Amino acid sequence: MGMIAGYLMVDEGTLDSLMDLKNEDLANRIFEIEESGEAESMDIDKLWDALHFFLTGVSAADPIEENKLSEAIVGVHGFNLDDEEADFIACIEQDELHGIIEALEKIDFESLSENFTPSNMKEYDVYPNGIWQEDKELLLREFRQALAELLAFYRKAVAMHRHVIVSIL
Repeated sequence: MGMIAGYLMVDEGTLDSLMDLKNEDLANRIFEIEESGEAESMDIDKLWDALHFFLTGVSAADPIEENKLSEAIVGVHGFNLDDEEADFIACIEQDELHGIIEALEKIDFESLSENFTPSNMKEYDVYPNGIWQEDKELLLREFRQALAELLAFYRKAVAMHRHVIVSIL
């Protein structure tokens, strides 16, 4: 098994309760919420870093502040930033989703596709190791599907007045 990017809709009270949790307790609570079915969730499996690279030209290991496409994949506000050993967990507040949705809607997928060369991911150590050996057309189909699912998820979060927790665990 590898690191999977998960997206979880939470209400204000749940977000507040997560803010004070430390790494292991935070990750466990997120798993509990996902497993309980009390909140909408989705994942883009191991595609998160390659998708971030496709959209931004860099690995998600180096998120780009104030870049809505980067934030769409890795979130805006990190949890436990003072703990270098912490799992990657971030949130996108409900009022920040509008800008992310707008950026996702404006993606010129065809232009990005023309400029995308999977082998370029190797020099950026894009996760998972070896993804740059995948078939370009297959990757592009997976990217298109993941982006459509993320966009629908974010639109639903806005409609339900929810925040989104991003976890890469």
